[in-house]
Amino acid sequence: MTPERTLTAPVRLADEVVTLRPPRPDDAPAFAAAFVDDPQLGLLVGFEEDPDEAWFRDSLDGEPGPGFKLAVTAGGSDTLVGIVVVHHVEAEQGRAEIGFWLAREARGTGLGRRAVTLLVDCLFDHRWLRRLELTTTPDNTGALALAESLGFTREGVLRQRVVERGHAVDIVWFGLLREEWAG
Repeated sequence: MTPERTLTAPVRLADEVVTLRPPRPDDAPAFAAAFVDDPQLGLLVGFEEDPDEAWFRDSLDGEPGPGFKLAVTAGGSDTLVGIVVVHHVEAEQGRAEIGFWLAREARGTGLGRRAVTLLVDCLFDHRWLRRLELTTTPDNTGALALAESLGFTREGVLRQRVVERGHAVDIVWFGLLREEWAG
């Protein structure tokens, strides 16, 4: 990947409500608690097993391959309430995939929409990036609604695309082109 076609994690993205910042080791308790408090979260996010504090700390060494993750905080608090992630970056193709999750108490508040909007704005500042993708499962109604509300186009369902926790799972595929982004 050439230097002009790389993605590096921003130090901070924020609006008047939500802040995205690099995750830190002291986020581990809040991270693990989100999965304990909501037994469905790990399944919705696609973890084979629910991650714990040790898994989170180990993950801070970086995403495999190009990409990054940011902690979501809100309301002036520095406490992690979710994660946004950029992965499957294919610079030569001008595309990347994004993902997100929020702790149960943060859902339904508009934080997901704000966090993903900040991330998409930041990513489309990279002129070489022409397409963003977002995938989720058919039963993740919150992610489906958020993707559609931000203008992502539902491009199809990949039937039994992955095996998670021993079960074949369908994946809903969304795409967003630079020229479609209203911000």
